[in-house]
Amino acid sequence: MFVLVIGPAAAGKTSIAKHLSEYGILINLDAATPCNNADVDIRKWVKVEEIQEKFNLGINGALLKSMELIVSMDEWICADKNEIKIVDTPGQLEIFLYHNYGKKIVEKLERYDVVTSLFIVDAQEILSIENYLAMLAQNAMMNLKLMIPSVTAINKVDLIDKENLLKYIDKKYLEKKLEKGDALHSLAKSLIEYLEYTSILQRPLLVSAKTGEGIEDLYSAIHEVHCSCGDIS
Repeated sequence: MFVLVIGPAAAGKTSIAKHLSEYGILINLDAATPCNNADVDIRKWVKVEEIQEKFNLGINGALLKSMELIVSMDEWICADKNEIKIVDTPGQLEIFLYHNYGKKIVEKLERYDVVTSLFIVDAQEILSIENYLAMLAQNAMMNLKLMIPSVTAINKVDLIDKENLLKYIDKKYLEKKLEKGDALHSLAKSLIEYLEYTSILQRPLLVSAKTGEGIEDLYSAIHEVHCSCGDIS
């Protein structure tokens, strides 16, 4: 299985990917950031700083160009079906949300093995209902774009009040908090339905890359996604 680790910058994707790589192989797909622990590092073939110089591009343009090059290559793909392959991706969500590079990578990987996405969220960034619902929308949009089984993990729970965070998983609690009825609250309330398009309702995964909390449960959830014997609840 390939596990495509996705999420916003500073959510802790690389740290989570390194933890999960203890069960398999780590592939660094971020051409801007070296990863010394990676079994396969895309920077062996593609480096953002070299693309900037060669094509006279800024950092964002070079990142997009690097993804264009990556999707045209097979050298970085590990085809061993007996291994779980953890693929760490850049933190620029627009690469996946507003371009087709993510979908093209999925299609390429599916030629070799099944693919799952792992959406990482920073717990500190979703402590307000508005931020939480915006995250749900991003997560659901990502699932729609990639069209593969997906798991959502909330990272850095060692830094927040977990009991407060767990309230957000209850749809009735969210709806009650948004009962004011003005236009913005009505818009926010409509986003609650996105909760059902993530794995949060079925199996809340609260993890900490720093302490290792929840990593084993996260690995089990990923493994169960493609298990014919059941779902991840």
